[in-house]
Amino acid sequence: MIDPAPARHVTEDQADEYGLRLLLLRPATAAGIGAIQLRLGHTVFGEIRFSLCGIDRRAVLVHVEVEEKHRRRGAGRVLVAAAAARAPRYDWTTLPIGQDPITVAFWARVGAIGPPIPHPCTHQTQQGVVPAEARWTKWW
Repeated sequence: MIDPAPARHVTEDQADEYGLRLLLLRPATAAGIGAIQLRLGHTVFGEIRFSLCGIDRRAVLVHVEVEEKHRRRGAGRVLVAAAAARAPRYDWTTLPIGQDPITVAFWARVGAIGPPIPHPCTHQTQQGVVPAEARWTKWW
């Protein structure tokens, strides 16, 4: 069992070889894309990338990926819970999940933390968090 609470996340300089850890990779700029990796030493089991804007209290989940040999063991669920725990009172949205059956099945099991229509704030838009083609939905 992995505790997804933010207090349990470690940074690169705190990581060690002996335990399964949630490693926080902070974004280079405010409202940029950061990540949380599930790692054992230098072996990465999975990663979730997301953007948090503390000013507008918006969060955009960009991508979740778990190594194929580690899937269906709860790693993706832990990564999603860890990201959500970093911003519990934020307005979460996600990038569209597409039609990939593995992705669709994953989100059906885990449950989405926000609608699959990205709604970035201006700070996230300036950082290029959401691709231009995903920013607006067609209204016609």
